[in-house]
Amino acid sequence: MIDFTHPEWRALAQQLLAESAPVLRARQWQPLIGMLRDNQLLLALGNHRYELTPAGRRYLTRELTLAEMACAPLEPEEWLHEQGWQLGDRVNERVLAALYRKGQGSFSPIEQINFEDKGIGLCRDQSLRLRAMHPFSLFFSGGRLLDAGPWLESLGEVALPVRTLGGLGKVLWGEGEILRVISTDSIGAFAELALPVDALLVWLPPGEPGALQSLVAALPPHVVWSHLGALDPAGVDRVLTLAERLGRPASWWLPLTLAPIKEAYASPLGDSRPWEPSRIPRPLLALCSDLIESNRGLSTEVCALAPEWHAVGG
Repeated sequence: MIDFTHPEWRALAQQLLAESAPVLRARQWQPLIGMLRDNQLLLALGNHRYELTPAGRRYLTRELTLAEMACAPLEPEEWLHEQGWQLGDRVNERVLAALYRKGQGSFSPIEQINFEDKGIGLCRDQSLRLRAMHPFSLFFSGGRLLDAGPWLESLGEVALPVRTLGGLGKVLWGEGEILRVISTDSIGAFAELALPVDALLVWLPPGEPGALQSLVAALPPHVVWSHLGALDPAGVDRVLTLAERLGRPASWWLPLTLAPIKEAYASPLGDSRPWEPSRIPRPLLALCSDLIESNRGLSTEVCALAPEWHAVGG
């Protein structure tokens, strides 16, 4: 019996299939040559030349296919099962990519759905960062209550891992009443923004819009939402996308006195795509008409120290 998983037998079989009349003199090949000739799968042409019969070609093709299957590495699920490793309900995306691709990279939406069908949720393991003027508490499923007051007092903020948001039930305000949640994707603005006493400020990691949905769902229904972002086409798209996900009107958190900031810091959009006025809600369009006409934009950070703010839209 010839073991075609062995590299040398596999190489000889591939040579017989690839060449019309190969020369085979080495004695080490005699077991395979003899077996093929005895079963009328190989013809001897003289001078150590041989040729496979049609049946011989079918036989070697089948055996090589079976050998390839036998030598193929285990699928990730099979390998993990063989090692006794278990994947949790949520798995770090980079860890999963390393196991399934032997490298890094993002999974496509279809791949993510396939993982979800297997009960595996992909997680980038980033965190929401929360600031507020007054202390608050986070109530989680199972009855756990986290007092954020000491964290706010000592560190000025609370970091909330995205993978924990599935268990977040309610955000409980300690003093007064929470009326507004302000999201931003700018670390600088998050750190420097002067907060209203009735607002919760949230830094939202890029690529994690769903995290904001989970947090807003834990707030009282009367709480209004606004976003602080760049005043440029990409920034407008960001707010519109978040608004659609939240099922809320698009709302921008902007300095009350915006004109001098635009005059001093607005910059050309450069190679990025131009403004699309038809996509911009009227309240924002009225404030950005000069930026649109001059094809300029305004970064979030240059607004961060403004003393007075208001919501536009929503």
